[in-house]
Amino acid sequence: MSAVNDRALRWDALLNARDLGGLPAAAGVIARGAIVRSDALHRLTDAGRTALIAHGVRTVIDMRNPREIEMDPYTLVGVSVAQIAQQTEEAWQATAGMDRVASDVMMLDLVRARFAKIADAIAGAPAGGVLIHCFVGKDRTGLMTMLLLDLVGTPRDVIAADYQLTATGLAPIFADLIAKADTDARRARLKEEALSRAEVMAAIHDAFRASHGDAEAYLRAGGMSDASITTLRARLLGASRRT
Repeated sequence: MSAVNDRALRWDALLNARDLGGLPAAAGVIARGAIVRSDALHRLTDAGRTALIAHGVRTVIDMRNPREIEMDPYTLVGVSVAQIAQQTEEAWQATAGMDRVASDVMMLDLVRARFAKIADAIAGAPAGGVLIHCFVGKDRTGLMTMLLLDLVGTPRDVIAADYQLTATGLAPIFADLIAKADTDARRARLKEEALSRAEVMAAIHDAFRASHGDAEAYLRAGGMSDASITTLRARLLGASRRT
């Protein structure tokens, strides 16, 4: 169930929403409706908000930074929204100028406690589905998704393939950015980013595993309790999810 047609959620007017349900795990598959990843929800129309509710989402975790939230706010009736910024200004400055793999690996180190806080919030969310998002649902959401999938034993290549699906949804945004790029260097960088290459996420996952062992060890070191990690696993696999 990893094809776009199986998991893509065409909620008007989101660009990059998909359900992680159906992806393989060590002990079965991710439960349909348990976790959704997407771009920022300020783009949703009334029809899109209705579709989100109908899908069973009852908790949203917004990983945008405060400035992004201020520029593009949104409200959802009947849904709990938690704002947990994944980046800090210090982390952003520390990774500036690095290539994608190096910057994301350093980001995982610098803001581990925040990733653990997000994971803990997912584990402790009330009954219903949980949606996680940043601005376009690519990098910050991609790292959080990698951690969640690694936690339940989803194979590396499947994690990487899910990341690459982002390219389809974000194609219109990147086409516009590329057309407006004011230098050849920026244009080339945007063209590369637009591809959301599976091999990039695979390299990030390899480096993450080399540094931290696995997601369980990483989240525990970030302050997440063993009980919360167990609850999170169960939620992803559907054992504790109620609607």
